[in-house]
Amino acid sequence: TMSICLLLLILLSSSSAWATDAFTLTKLTPKVLMRKPACVSAPDIRHSSSLMALLRGGEQGEVDDTNSQCRKEVETSPSTFDKLTSVAVVAPLSSCATFYAHQLKTRPIQTKSVTAGIIFGMSDYFAQTIERNKSDEEKKTIAQSRILTTFLVGLFVFGPAANWWYSTMFKLWPSTTLLPTLIKAFLGQILFGPAFTTIFFAAGMIQSGTFSFMRWINKIKNDLPKVAASGAGFWMPVSFISYKFIPQEWIPLFTNVCSFIWTIYLSTV
Repeated sequence: TMSICLLLLILLSSSSAWATDAFTLTKLTPKVLMRKPACVSAPDIRHSSSLMALLRGGEQGEVDDTNSQCRKEVETSPSTFDKLTSVAVVAPLSSCATFYAHQLKTRPIQTKSVTAGIIFGMSDYFAQTIERNKSDEEKKTIAQSRILTTFLVGLFVFGPAANWWYSTMFKLWPSTTLLPTLIKAFLGQILFGPAFTTIFFAAGMIQSGTFSFMRWINKIKNDLPKVAASGAGFWMPVSFISYKFIPQEWIPLFTNVCSFIWTIYLSTV
């Protein structure tokens, strides 16, 4: 009798939202009624959660705790926009990363070479665009042959060479502690970097039709020290981060992304 009176009193003193909740609750099984009240929209939290807690015989403190917890769940639950953004952006990126990781595992040299070629070609395109914007003369067209040359250098030189170099470094010094990491970064700065730069100079001269052995040697003498000095401030930190924090199979991709910036610099030398 007391329970019926309590229910009637709540229904008579509540708003229409309370009446709707009570009608819904009459269709629920006792097992469902004993469950923790589900969170609903923010305006209805106080009415629905309070009613369910009172029907279970809870005190006012329990009612307040239930209301507070429901509010927190509503505030922290992802919105529809967040879910759609996750599906539209995160899912494709995750699929691309999975595909690329599979290619690295099954076709390591080919994957690294193609990646290097694409990034090198893109960087040269942007380098030419920068050159056109800086020049006061009449705008020149983009040299497609130069982009192709840079792409081929990345595809057939840098990609395979980088794969061999990093594999060799980790075979000789597999540890990622401070001293081996510094050794690998230093060797890259004095051996791998200058060697590749000289090849890049030769490819550029061949593309422009100005290559000769003596001209190439003179360009190495004149430009290589300047490029090496500039590269020390760029590639030493990049190499240290690569050897210290990046997984070995992903180092060439990280280096290629950094090469995007560096190749723009080399293309403007």
